[in-house]
Amino acid sequence: MNKRTFLIGFSLFLLTALHAQSDPKATAILNKVSKLYKSYSGIKSTFTITTTTNQNKSTSSNGTVWIKGTKYKLDYAGQEIFCNGKFIWTFNKEDNEVTKENYKVKDNAITPNEIFTIYNRDFKNAYEGPTVKDGKTYEVIKMVSKKKVNYSYIKLEIDKSNNKIQRMIQHYKNGTEIIYSIGQFTPNTSLADNFFEWNPASHPGVAEVDLTKK
Repeated sequence: MNKRTFLIGFSLFLLTALHAQSDPKATAILNKVSKLYKSYSGIKSTFTITTTTNQNKSTSSNGTVWIKGTKYKLDYAGQEIFCNGKFIWTFNKEDNEVTKENYKVKDNAITPNEIFTIYNRDFKNAYEGPTVKDGKTYEVIKMVSKKKVNYSYIKLEIDKSNNKIQRMIQHYKNGTEIIYSIGQFTPNTSLADNFFEWNPASHPGVAEVDLTKK
């Protein structure tokens, strides 16, 4: 799986739309999670993505995401992505090149700013019960998209003691499994708006490709 797929996939780490077809217990839990994450003015979080193929081969990578409303910054897999809600800059560190594009929300993709707050997405939710790991109890919720997507379903593991999402497991039809694990989580992080914009002065010598005028 390529870096771009990881970057899009990571943003699936989240909640979901609360619809009548969803399990009432799952909906009640997600309402609590929703209220918690909506209360944060900004978020900084580290994460680990582990991919296991249908041949049982695994790879892991770490990253960091910053979120403020519709704005986000993502540092992962040799790339930095800046989004101010209007434009998105993708900085490839290895190539020393940054690409600027108009920001668009795609039907079959969830963006990093929605990691913890996807309240308007169409999922059917089901509560699968608690699971205990390392002495902590996590509520497990299975989510199946009502729209055509490239994965079968996702599961959330939510810490029962504080209503925070700890892991998301994404299952694909070909047997591939991707686990997104939250590491250090810092709520109410103070982030200036220009933190989410590319600053050429801070990156001298980087080649810029502007695709916004095409």
